[in-house]
Order: sequence, then C-alpha cells, then structure tokens
Amino acid sequence: MNPYLPPEILDYIVDLLHGEPEALKECCLVSTSWVSRTRKHLFAHIRFRSADDLRSWKKTFQDVANSPARHTHTLSVGRPRHVVAADAEEGGWIQAFSGVASLDVDSNHFLEASEVSLTPFHRFSPTLKSLHIRPIRLPYPQLFDLICSFPLLEDLNLKGGDGLFDGDDYPHGSQTVAPSTSPPFTGSLSLNIYGGLGEILRQLLDLPNGLHFRTLTFLWDREKYLRWIRELVVKCSHTLESLDVAYIYRCTSIRICDHTNNLIVFLVAPASASFSLSKATKLRDAAFRPDSQNIEWVIMALETITPEHQELRQISIYVPYHLTLYNVGADIRQSLGEKISRRWSDLDRLLVQFWESRSIRPRVGCVRVGEEGQNTEHLIGCLLPETTKRGIVDPV
Repeated sequence: MNPYLPPEILDYIVDLLHGEPEALKECCLVSTSWVSRTRKHLFAHIRFRSADDLRSWKKTFQDVANSPARHTHTLSVGRPRHVVAADAEEGGWIQAFSGVASLDVDSNHFLEASEVSLTPFHRFSPTLKSLHIRPIRLPYPQLFDLICSFPLLEDLNLKGGDGLFDGDDYPHGSQTVAPSTSPPFTGSLSLNIYGGLGEILRQLLDLPNGLHFRTLTFLWDREKYLRWIRELVVKCSHTLESLDVAYIYRCTSIRICDHTNNLIVFLVAPASASFSLSKATKLRDAAFRPDSQNIEWVIMALETITPEHQELRQISIYVPYHLTLYNVGADIRQSLGEKISRRWSDLDRLLVQFWESRSIRPRVGCVRVGEEGQNTEHLIGCLLPETTKRGIVDPV
C-alpha cells in the first residue's frame, strides 16, 4: 500500500518534530521530498565554536549557494576570525546565511582579539532582529556601522572589553557616517559599558529615528557616561517597561597602617549621581545593583517614581555581602560601618514610604550576591530591617 498524504499534512508532521533532531534525521531517509522541510528545523540554529566546526561545515556543504545556510534562524560564532577568513577564501560564505534573525558573536579567545574584523557581516542578513556581541577589540566606528547595517534590528546586546577602542582612542582615519535612517530598536538594549562602549552609546542617541527600547540593561563605570545614560532613559521613557542598572564605580584607594603595621586599603566611592524615571510611566519592573558603599544613586532614582507609575509591579535590589574590615582599629571599623548603615537605613525608609503611598503595591525583591555561605534573610534583615519587618521584601 502507498497511501497518499497531501504535502501540507507531511509538512505539519515534520514541523511537530522541530525539537527532535534525531527523528528529523530519520525523516530525511524516508523520502527526498521530506528533506527540504526537515532542513528548515535541523539547520535553524547553527553554532561555530571552533575552526573544526567550520571545516566540517565547509567539507559537507561545498556548494555555498545550495547549502542549508538559508534555513538558519540563529547563528552563533565563537571564533569570528576563522569565519571571516573563510568568507574571504570562499567569496560570500557569510552572505549564504541570509535568513538569520539572531546573530551572536563571542570572541572568547584572547589570541584573536586584535585580529578580528566584522566588516563581512555588514548587511549579510536583511532579516536580522537581534545582535549580541561580546568582547571584541575593534574601533567603535566599525561596530556602529555594523549595527546600523541591519534595517530591522530590534534587540542589541553589547559587552565592552579592555581591548575595545573608546572615545579618542580609536585609530585616526576611522570615522562614522551618520545614517539617514536607523533600525527600529523596539526590543531590548543591553550595554556593558565597563571597559568601553561609551561612544557607541553617544552614537545611538544621535540616530535620526530615535530609540524605542522596551527593556534597558546597562552597567557603567565612569561618571562621564552618566549624562548619556540619563538621556537614554529619557528618550526611551515612552516605551520603557523593564530597567536593570548597575553602577560599578572606579574607586579611590586610601592606604592606612594600623598599630600592627599592617597595610590596609580602603575603597572610597566618588560622589553619586542618578537619573530620573519620572517620565517612564509604563515601567513594570526595575532592578538596581548597588555596591554596599554606594547606594545613593538608587535612592535618588526611586525618589523620581510617582503614583502615575501604575504598571510598576516589582522592584529588585541586588544586595551585596556586608563589608567586612579586617586588621583595622575599632574606631575606623565603627566609623565606616556606621556610614554604610546610614545609607542603607535611608533606602529602608524610602522603600517603606514608597510601598505605603501606593494603592497598587509592588513587591520588593532582594537578590543576594557576593560571598556564599551567608544567610540571605539575616543579611537583608540587617540592611533593611523595617522593610523586612513589614513583610515587603522577598529574599531570593
């Protein structure tokens, strides 16, 4: 018997197996007519983690034009230098992945950091909506041109590194050309500005179509970036739903010798500065990652939230382990301890006032970070006693 099934029914059966790669491979052996549909799922997610992965792909699919690359939806590249070199040899190898919607580039090998170039990826997929790039050494104009080459880009995730050129450090002669249009940017923006990317932030703010991100996640370490971060929050206020911020300040060291002649180094935070959330009335959740000694910026940001923020449901505070001072005199330890306690007491009072003043009361989640082995509830109870007493806080 050779029962007939309409093609759409066969396609439906194959689609149901999208998460079963071994079953899909078996389907390829059933009939050549099934191969095209199974390829759509088998090659939807491609990851090149090493040069061996790349050589295996090239050996299997020698005809670039007819390779299953056109079925790839998510492309992960762990060794971009090898991929770029292969593109130069084959002539358009990267362009074969023309249907990619999500690109993840991770140059995690320190030996290739100074050699990588992402120029061949420019406009390689007109359907790209998500771009993730983790630490790569390249001039920021090249990175910015890459970002602007994707007309449908919604989500952008960039992580700076020590090798990233920033500001006036990029090579002379490298310039960005202001685009006449810009991607929609209606999804998420995640910027790890630590170690660079400040100029990328400035360039994003100058794009002609504006910024419409619903989710903002950023970490910064320099006061000079704060003005741009403030502007970023303001420009996205009309769409902003989720905010996650961390300020890792660059500390000033104070060296003191105690009575035992031991050298003690204290880290002193610079003056805090913050940003306003008053216009972000669509905000649903906000997460703040302060250091134990520098939480004023969190307090100042929370003070700008008003009763008009009716959508706000969750505030998360990432609580660091309590500062422990070893080999110091009691007077010094007590003075610094009292200063830190006063800062957290101010935050404690603000959270209680904020919670009591709203008809729809958001939860306050405290996430424990830092040293392991310490009791989370005890630590949060010490730092935020009144908030804990009233049952406002959810220790995580």
